[in-house]
Amino acid sequence: MTTDTEASLVSGGASGLGRAICLRLAARGDLVTVADRDGTGVAATVDLITAAGGRARPVTLDVTDADAVRHAVAEADAELPLTTAVACAGIALPTSVLDPDLSGLDRTLAVNVRGSYAVVQAAATVMVPRRSGSIVTIGSTSSFTASSTPMLAYDMSKAAVRMLTQAAARELGPHGIRVNGVAPGTMDTPLMRGLGADDAGLSTLAAARIPLGRLGLPAEVAEAVAFASSAEASYLTGQMLVVDGGWLA
Repeated sequence: MTTDTEASLVSGGASGLGRAICLRLAARGDLVTVADRDGTGVAATVDLITAAGGRARPVTLDVTDADAVRHAVAEADAELPLTTAVACAGIALPTSVLDPDLSGLDRTLAVNVRGSYAVVQAAATVMVPRRSGSIVTIGSTSSFTASSTPMLAYDMSKAAVRMLTQAAARELGPHGIRVNGVAPGTMDTPLMRGLGADDAGLSTLAAARIPLGRLGLPAEVAEAVAFASSAEASYLTGQMLVVDGGWLA
């Protein structure tokens, strides 16, 4: 067993914010377990970490399978005791309150809420006996306010992630475990572009809504995650760190 480094697990680590978080945690010296249902993306992230001189483990994982999440976390923890777990896996499907089809709602809640809960629960289980560890969830500005387009299920799910973060922090604090969240604003990610946004539309949105006048970068969210899970944030728990260029200001 390796004993000369800290260890992290990141769900949703195959692309976008998750990949950036994996790269940042590996850069600080963590052995990173890259977990995602996209096995090809997982392998690509691991290759990037390795090429940069870091260390990573690949895991193909669907966070809606709670048993698989518990198994993945337990295996990672057996390799090297987990010090950080990041619940980043998420989806964003356009959904309207006027749509009678609830399949989008069900899928979004399964991934964003139940999946995040599964990662938090599994990580807490292995961390409690050691009375140490840090868990970080990924929320959104939609944890605080509704999206400007019909994204009802997504908004609901991210509000739930915010409360998951606060409630878990209150419960796990006495066990020495900190739980925080990072709430990104509009980021330049494959998830955002998958909603149909092009460069011109994103630039217009940034100019109209974001005081800093640009979209956020995944690396900027990764820095917030690295801080929240670091020793420098040892008295920070139950918080959602908003990284939005002033969107909510």
